[in-house]
Amino acid sequence: MPIFTRPDRSATLAYETAGERGPRVLLVQGTGCVGRGWRPQIDGLAGDHRLAWHDNRGIGGSLPLQGPVSVRTMAEDCLALLDHLGWERAHLVGHSLGGLLVQEAARVAPSRIQSLCLMSTLWRGRDAAIPGLQSLWVTIRARFGAERRRWIALGALPFPRRYLEAIGDDETYRRMRMIFCEDFLKTPPIVRQQVAALWGHRGGEAAPLLGIPTLILTGARDIVVDTRRSDELLGLLPHARLERFADAGHGLPLQHPDAVNELVRAHVAAADP
Repeated sequence: MPIFTRPDRSATLAYETAGERGPRVLLVQGTGCVGRGWRPQIDGLAGDHRLAWHDNRGIGGSLPLQGPVSVRTMAEDCLALLDHLGWERAHLVGHSLGGLLVQEAARVAPSRIQSLCLMSTLWRGRDAAIPGLQSLWVTIRARFGAERRRWIALGALPFPRRYLEAIGDDETYRRMRMIFCEDFLKTPPIVRQQVAALWGHRGGEAAPLLGIPTLILTGARDIVVDTRRSDELLGLLPHARLERFADAGHGLPLQHPDAVNELVRAHVAAADP
């Protein structure tokens, strides 16, 4: 992955791009995840979009960690990447923690954001910093046994049981290794810092976002960020469109990649002049 260092030297970021024509779209990942987790969206959208994605500071290829880890600093990293790419404006797509980052980027520089797509996310990070009983149980199960078995057990975090049964253990293992950083099972310091960033985030002003076309996507069976958090988002952003997938969990963009890609494509097209 190419690497660039922010001019203020507060972060070194690894990123990639794909696509040679069409609207510019930045894809932003969540807690413990690396940019390659967007692979189904990259493959589905690169033919008619110019895409960029990165590893958030301190994770994956974005090492060493040089500055603080907060929603604001990671949002500023997103804007710094746009600068590095020479993208004056772009559509921002964020999943989970990434959804908070793109909202914050829109507060910092609303004129640069052509649209927002908020997937499996929420308004206040603090509301997701303490795991619910179901997600806590999955995390505990993933701490014991052989390493491969632990990765497979972790699959219950993003995906509902019936879906996991349908794709099988081998595919579950492949997806977990694609989505999460290499040492995720050990709860590395950067993951703890990202969770602390969630805890420290108490929401923000809605006003800067009200003029930005916004699509909200959620899975009704999400055990990481309750789908009701998307209803809260809609209440604060009444101009937004909400789409709920009845059978989907937190890993919505991987569970329903074709449907998600088409929704993103239509949303971006409607917002792109």
